[in-house]
Amino acid sequence: RFRHTSSREMSASLSARAVPVTLRAPVGARRSVRRGSVVRAAADEDKPPAGCTRYSIDIKRPLGLVLEEKKEGGIFVGEIVEGGNADKSGLVSVGDELIATSGLVFNSTQDYGGVSVKSGEETVRLAVRGEKFDTIMAAIASNPSQRTVTLEFQKCM
Repeated sequence: RFRHTSSREMSASLSARAVPVTLRAPVGARRSVRRGSVVRAAADEDKPPAGCTRYSIDIKRPLGLVLEEKKEGGIFVGEIVEGGNADKSGLVSVGDELIATSGLVFNSTQDYGGVSVKSGEETVRLAVRGEKFDTIMAAIASNPSQRTVTLEFQKCM
């Protein structure tokens, strides 16, 4: 389950359906693209605040956690499902802030007799800062269930 503080909820058992994801690189940010790797925006490579550490986890869906958006901004882990994939990792804690997620995008479309076929599958890194909650949830859902989702968190003591 995903929980949004404005009481909208999305299911963690998201289907493998195609979900449109809008990805915007910050103005002036450079992106390096490599097939099969994560795209990183240079403008988001800042260091964590004092007393905080960052970590990355590759996890399969269903994630086994509840993500919540705080009114003042930011997406945080609100709950961890006992025995779920996040719990089994031993890394994720309630209160950890989501910094970035992986998402799947297609970089080309071919038209075959009136049928559009997407191709050029690419995994990208989407920074959470400045994005809408629904956009982040769509990015997480864009990862097929047979692949792992890369989530980057910040943990502050």
